[in-house]
Amino acid sequence: MKTKNNLNISDSEWKIMKILWGNPELTLKEIAAGLGGTDWSYTTIRTLVNRLVEKGALHADKSTGNFRYAPAVSEKECTEKEVNRLLARVFNGSASMLVSALTHDRGLSEEEQEKLRSIIDKIDS
Repeated sequence: MKTKNNLNISDSEWKIMKILWGNPELTLKEIAAGLGGTDWSYTTIRTLVNRLVEKGALHADKSTGNFRYAPAVSEKECTEKEVNRLLARVFNGSASMLVSALTHDRGLSEEEQEKLRSIIDKIDS
């Protein structure tokens, strides 16, 4: 079983996590309703939820009669780990290469440019 420290969430599992980060303590039926845009069967959703529980990404609480699922890890923690994996795998750990790839041939709005400047200024201080 994987621990939260090396949690690896698949694209499909991310969809479930996003629903639960937005609204924790849902039943499987409520999660399935939140995934209305997918053509996944109820069995597929149950399998994905069970995998997330096994990975330590979700808590399962049966004290109310029906299992209710809630995130065991924050969205921020998962996002940071995913970005770090991407940096290591694709950009050899270089954040500047990532930023360059994100901004190359793509016009940034004034707001996006200001946010990037602010981030860089925080690094410098």
